Amino acid sequence: MASTSGKGKDTVRVHRSRQFETLANYSTIIVVFFVIFILGGGVYDIIKSPPAAVQTSTGLSSIHPYPGEQTINESIVSMLLYGFGFLGILLINRSTKILYDKSKANMQITVGIGLAIVGVVGAYVLMNLKG
Repeated sequence: MASTSGKGKDTVRVHRSRQFETLANYSTIIVVFFVIFILGGGVYDIIKSPPAAVQTSTGLSSIHPYPGEQTINESIVSMLLYGFGFLGILLINRSTKILYDKSKANMQITVGIGLAIVGVVGAYVLMNLKG
């Protein structure tokens, strides 16, 4: 009889650890989105309310010509590029944990490298367009 009460306590412990694991996963996702929002200039967008495009000497542009300012479109593009870079690194990491399906692991690492390259090169091009 004592062993069944012990099993009950173990199942409660397992249930709590699953809840904690789910909460940890959600909090990690929220922190990643928050960091991407901050790095992409989300706070600047909230405080300054910049336009979506600016008038330049060559016409209408989504990229602000001055380094200290940005448009909403520029901010959204930079957030997407940072997200691609992070997702690529995450896929590369997950592909190392696949042991028995080599084709799936190769596909994930290929897509991950591609996304990471798009994120890094895209952010580099966006920074060069500013200056």
